[in-house]
Amino acid sequence: MNAVRDDRRWAAASMLFIVLVAFGLRWGTTVTQRGPLFDERWITRPIAEIIRHGWTVQTAIDFQETKGPALIWPYAAVGAVLIDDPNEVAGIDAPAGGAGGWAANAWESPIDGGPAPAPPDMLAALRLISILCFVLAVVPLLVLASACGIRGPPLLLVTVLFTLLPQLAIFGQIVMGEASFVLLGLSLFAVVAWACGAGNRVQHRIAGPILYGLLLAVLLHSRPHAAAFAPAVCIVLFSRESWRSWPWWLASVLAAVVRIPLWLRWDGLVSSDFSNLHGMGLRLDSLTYLAAGMALLLGVFLLAWIVYPSHAGGPRPGRRWVVGGLCVGGLLGVLAPVMPSLHGGLDLAVQHDRFQGVAATISRMLAGPGSGGATVVALLAVIGLGGLGALFAFTGSNCRSPRGNQADEVWRIVLRMQTLTLAFGWLLYAATRGFVFDRYLLAWVMALPIAWVILLPRWLIGVQTAVLALVAMYHVYIWLM
Repeated sequence: MNAVRDDRRWAAASMLFIVLVAFGLRWGTTVTQRGPLFDERWITRPIAEIIRHGWTVQTAIDFQETKGPALIWPYAAVGAVLIDDPNEVAGIDAPAGGAGGWAANAWESPIDGGPAPAPPDMLAALRLISILCFVLAVVPLLVLASACGIRGPPLLLVTVLFTLLPQLAIFGQIVMGEASFVLLGLSLFAVVAWACGAGNRVQHRIAGPILYGLLLAVLLHSRPHAAAFAPAVCIVLFSRESWRSWPWWLASVLAAVVRIPLWLRWDGLVSSDFSNLHGMGLRLDSLTYLAAGMALLLGVFLLAWIVYPSHAGGPRPGRRWVVGGLCVGGLLGVLAPVMPSLHGGLDLAVQHDRFQGVAATISRMLAGPGSGGATVVALLAVIGLGGLGALFAFTGSNCRSPRGNQADEVWRIVLRMQTLTLAFGWLLYAATRGFVFDRYLLAWVMALPIAWVILLPRWLIGVQTAVLALVAMYHVYIWLM
């Protein structure tokens, strides 16, 4: 009972921490005096149109955006309650947007004749919804952490690491798809862990798959990245339940079927205006770049595997996973190189292959935009996939929790889901063309803070925390100051 009360205190401290972070960034930076940032100029247009003109087929379904109704509708519904003037227009005194406040035209429609973005007061109200999603995401995160056997102060550490996931705190301040998607993704993980229950059998055989299927359907209607959850969950449950896991497979199929009507109506993954930016097609350099983006998140597991061969149940576990990851990363870097470069304007009539984010920035800073930058990307891809292999090794069937937190093996279920979700999400981009940003990884790494706390020695947790904190401060400086 004392342990339970102690956990509740640390959970309360975690909630207080993320509330302080969220509103500290809102009030301690200039974000409230900034116009549209990142994709807000694009993503707030369909939301604002629903608020301005009401719910019709044209405004609620046939809108033009890369995200789906599961993102647009909640923001429009809650935003309509929060704002006073749905017909507000951005005046000449409206603040500029963009990084450093350079985008003076941020309040104009990015497409000639198209709907205008949300004006200042409406945008401020919509940003509050993102803050709410960012804060609430800690609830299923703490539920998962507790189910995995994490107790006391490490619960707060999990929350700290969650807030430091690259760019997540920034997206928790503005209208982007990541905040709500992460909240729903963690809720899906929590439902699966709850359904697995205790012992050697699934306890919630009916309610678990139903809730999972509903959440997956909603996530698929938010963004296609959610497809990675389905094979991860099904494989984990099959390895635990064998053919008794069929309800989870059925729920996954039904969730995918529900997404088909929107695919047919939009004639693709995204609406027609953005078909040149995001579409289907075989391309391996997308895998190279996303693998490079993993280096910041997973490189620490590769280091742990090298330095502590017995840390997760040695002798050095899963050698084939790590060596395989290193080799695949090297091959991708050679056969499908990515040359990071600065990009100019955006023409929706032209197909674009664009790679942007932390990995591209680091590569340009260290070696320039040409072949030197491509070499840095290749090295980062080796580290990223080597780290993914190490994560597979640390969550394998022969490994134990290094902290003794068995929690009826729930930790292994959660971390296997996390590992497989990231792996399948990465593989999805072999079948896509268009834009590739390493922030897309946020859709698949929301449970990594739990993996860091369970699997890593304390000094490596400290190293990872310090590195992520530096990256977070850089992003805050660039986008919110």
